[in-house]
Amino acid sequence: MRLAFVSPLPPQPSGVADYAADLLALVAKHHEIELFHAQDEVDAARLPDGLPLHPADRFLERHRRQRFDLAVYQMGNGPSHDFLYDLVSRVPGLLVLHDLVLHHARAAQFLEAEPVRAWRASPASVTARERAAPVLEAWRAELEYAYPAQGARLFAAQLGTVGDLLPYAYPLFRIPVEASRLVAVHNRFMAEAIHAEVPDVPVECVPMPVARVAVDARAVGELRARLGFDASHLVVGVFGLLTQEKRPLVVARALARAAESHPGLRLLLVGPIPDQPRLESELDRLGVRGRTVFTGRVPLAELAEHIEAADVVAHLRYPTARETSAALLRVLAQGRPTIVSDLEQQADLPQDAVLRVDLADEEAALHAALLRLCGDAALRLALGRAASSYVSREHAPERVAAEWERVFERARAQEPPAPRDWPPAWPRPEA
Repeated sequence: MRLAFVSPLPPQPSGVADYAADLLALVAKHHEIELFHAQDEVDAARLPDGLPLHPADRFLERHRRQRFDLAVYQMGNGPSHDFLYDLVSRVPGLLVLHDLVLHHARAAQFLEAEPVRAWRASPASVTARERAAPVLEAWRAELEYAYPAQGARLFAAQLGTVGDLLPYAYPLFRIPVEASRLVAVHNRFMAEAIHAEVPDVPVECVPMPVARVAVDARAVGELRARLGFDASHLVVGVFGLLTQEKRPLVVARALARAAESHPGLRLLLVGPIPDQPRLESELDRLGVRGRTVFTGRVPLAELAEHIEAADVVAHLRYPTARETSAALLRVLAQGRPTIVSDLEQQADLPQDAVLRVDLADEEAALHAALLRLCGDAALRLALGRAASSYVSREHAPERVAAEWERVFERARAQEPPAPRDWPPAWPRPEA
């Protein structure tokens, strides 16, 4: 099959870029694939040999010259995916939706556009307001199309004060889904939510390409020593982009309480932090800064060692974009006993593979879970084994490859959707 694969790619600091490389490694040998991206550089060494690389603005030209059997779009809720919005409706294809909530990234394309920022800086300026008006009107039209009964109020709210939870309540996936032949997601909750809102577009649930990485135990011991941990320490790790949604302060507060009876507890934060000085100040206030080690973002090749340097992992999420977390699956693959938020999209995780904490009282629940794991080495071992077994079974490379081949074939066989009465900002399909 001749495939156009449209996605962020390594070294883009995005989980989807790493995911794309892992998926391509499984499927590239069976297809003729060309890659389309919108970044200054691509780490070709992370990709299968021989795949042509093109800027995304060449996609339509190459499609017109020799039509692709299927375009595969990797879309998530971040600025590295902005370029897909000009393509996904022009050539309907397979939309791989990594986040149910696209609202944050899509809103930023309008509300952070230069004319709108200039108007906000000088709200009394008639000229600035007039320049911003077409951009704001396009955003209003998109909201009103997706949410006919609430769009106008949502638009007004976003020009005033927007609460943290508002975008999560209005995920804004309707138009990309309507524009697609088929949508692929990674958990059943997302599949059901999409089908409920856009029932005439088929949705498939497919496994992520995740596998355990073999790690030398001696190298892990050396890493722990470099990080300042010894055999008396029980290390609680948090991995990924450490935004407030990852609940690092909740983890720190629960750990501070647990350390009163388990003084060997330590906190390992692995990943970029949007506002590290503020987080460090909060950790100082909680009295756990001296127990905490920051690594920043580590290369993917070193991530497995860092995961295994942790004795326990806390993987909390609130609010959630309803995604399936590749970071969580990597942690489980490495056999780490893991505490997760009790979220609907994680219902597929076996009960014996994780400990769940109730969002209604997450700090107390996390504190109790930490105390339980601190005092029960056998439980830590059992959780880790069950977690690793789950990933090796459900995300086995041969299973992942077979499922993706099935989805590629179904998407190619699907008729392109008829254009709908989308707002003018959305391009119409190519003839």
